[in-house]
Amino acid sequence: MRKLLVAASLCVLVSMPALAQNLKDAVPQAKTKLEQFSAKTGAVIIRGFHKIGSAQGLYSTSVNIEAKEFTNVTDGKKQYGITIESFKEDGRYDKKHTSFIDYDEIDSLIKGIEYISKVKASVTKLEDFQADYSTRGDLKISTFSSGDKIMAAVTSGNIGGVATYFNIEDLEKVKNLIKQAKAKIDEIKA
Repeated sequence: MRKLLVAASLCVLVSMPALAQNLKDAVPQAKTKLEQFSAKTGAVIIRGFHKIGSAQGLYSTSVNIEAKEFTNVTDGKKQYGITIESFKEDGRYDKKHTSFIDYDEIDSLIKGIEYISKVKASVTKLEDFQADYSTRGDLKISTFSSGDKIMAAVTSGNIGGVATYFNIEDLEKVKNLIKQAKAKIDEIKA
């Protein structure tokens, strides 16, 4: 009995570092310059933000867009970008997720939205389609066939992410809010 207890204790002790390693791996890495800048330690970071607006989606969903300016007071360096938050109102369990988009990625995001907004069902010989544009910060803009209609989705985050759904013509409002956010950043950078 004593040998069994010692063996079980030894197994638990040996497996603890492996369990700790798995927990360490679960921490997501910063993918954007904004996230990396914000995660700095040992420095005072000032986060400036300006709410640009919201776009109401279908099924009690919406997106909120903000312009961002992060300043490291220690060395005076700045980082600019936007955040896009997808929100789903779901009674007791509202969900939201925020994606960071670096300033140098905004023009590409706008062009990506313009392109996928024009995709038609004839893009493939198969029955259905989906066209996606993704950013480094886990934002995915999609257009897809849904029966005889073309719909759009703005998804923030991968696992546990939140999707906001739109009729295809309403994706233009999201694009315009992103353009306004970029214009606000350009204004403060000047």
